[in-house]
Amino acid sequence: MRRVSLLVATGAIGAIGTIAFGLPGVAHAQSAVTVALTPQGEAVAGAAGITPMDLAARIKSEIDTAYDTAHVSNFLRSFGDATSFAQRGLGVDYMSLPNNFMIGVGVQVGVSSTNEIDFKERPTEGGVAANASVMIGLNLADWGSPRWTLFANGFYEKGSTDRLDGNITTGGFHIQYKLIQPQADEGVANVLRWAGVDLTTGVEFTKWSLGAKHDAITQDFNIDLGNGTTDATTLNSTGKFNLTSTAGTIPIELTTGIRIALLVSLYAGVGFDITAGKSEVDGDLTGTLTQKSDGTNLATVHVIETGNNTSSPGQFRGLAGIQVNLWKLKVYAQANVSQLPAASLGFGIRLVL
Repeated sequence: MRRVSLLVATGAIGAIGTIAFGLPGVAHAQSAVTVALTPQGEAVAGAAGITPMDLAARIKSEIDTAYDTAHVSNFLRSFGDATSFAQRGLGVDYMSLPNNFMIGVGVQVGVSSTNEIDFKERPTEGGVAANASVMIGLNLADWGSPRWTLFANGFYEKGSTDRLDGNITTGGFHIQYKLIQPQADEGVANVLRWAGVDLTTGVEFTKWSLGAKHDAITQDFNIDLGNGTTDATTLNSTGKFNLTSTAGTIPIELTTGIRIALLVSLYAGVGFDITAGKSEVDGDLTGTLTQKSDGTNLATVHVIETGNNTSSPGQFRGLAGIQVNLWKLKVYAQANVSQLPAASLGFGIRLVL
């Protein structure tokens, strides 16, 4: 049986990029995609008026896009940045002005490097990551240090994308110091109260471990056959596709805010994040590409993708949020935006005692 196959491999080893304040990222990545047409696939090519080699190349192009084989290092950096950034601000309260104990829970979604995300066919969401956390805080007023507040947060959860399963582990410890004391809570402050200025720092840890669900990945593709026609296909792959990201971050933040009529608080600030982290991918998948219309087997596809890259080591960030004060219960929404580019949006509740 005569078969038409197409193999293209790409690789990159070395230093790439200079992010934020000038530290380079060190990356290693290799990928290879092999497309072997079946006799039925060759017949489809002939009916479309193209050569079997051309059809194999068009199939390979779709697979390359799905797995971003030409930019594996960029994808890994985006994924690492997003997993780390999804925790930013989850473990700290910037506006409640506690004088004792608080507890809360929040969820947040982080997005990094928009050039590398949002391809529906990909086995991951690229630079998109979600996170959740339980937080406790303690102001040290009872110990004679009302300017100091300590926070701890963490969570372990099952994590998944459309095609990958795994787990997410996060943790953090923060120290907040009141550089400038808030306006006294009396008189005109019942209408408009300034919260002073806080300096917050600490350490945050994130780890994502994802792998192919049930050792299988299913993806849909529209293959261009020329003359404005496309062929709807499905690729069912088995093997391994493991994606991990580990990062430790030291955030440094200055924040301030106002409370309006006791009910609503607005706050904003700036920060700088120092991060050490690494993302890795290890994939070796073999799949069958079939037509969705009748299940005709068009080709066998083999994808190999391995690599690692560091997270962006440092970046400036802005943050802003709104909080609704229901006596001791606080409901908030908060956004973070950095120069990566990266952004996150979080929501949560806190009970301030």
